[in-house]
Amino acid sequence: MTAKYNEENVLVSFTTHRKLSRTNLGTNMVANSLLGHSRTSGPAPDLYTIYLTEETFFAEYSRKSLHGSMPKKVTKLDIPIEDIVNIELVSKDGDEFLHLRSDWGKEYLFNIESDTTRELALQMIEYIENKKRK
Repeated sequence: MTAKYNEENVLVSFTTHRKLSRTNLGTNMVANSLLGHSRTSGPAPDLYTIYLTEETFFAEYSRKSLHGSMPKKVTKLDIPIEDIVNIELVSKDGDEFLHLRSDWGKEYLFNIESDTTRELALQMIEYIENKKRK
């Protein structure tokens, strides 16, 4: 049986963290204020569950640091594949990230935390690139 998310078939799914940036004021302003002066202090990065369905890129996130031991789902990204301008793996500050830029001018960096996550991210990139070529 195929897994479903938002009534669409899930092709690839994994959990990861999103890089929080204090230098980009448009990126997660709540997290920026919580981090304070030190980039490493403050709450843990948000835990994301990323889903790629046949038509859409979804990402739900939760904030364990704000809601105790049971993370609460706060919101989700819901980006149609045709609105994805660029998706690629990038290296930044010695870490590897899945970088996604939407047609709406929004950019997201998701940590690649293991070889398994890297393989799943590559599958997402390949599917999206093939879908956009058609």
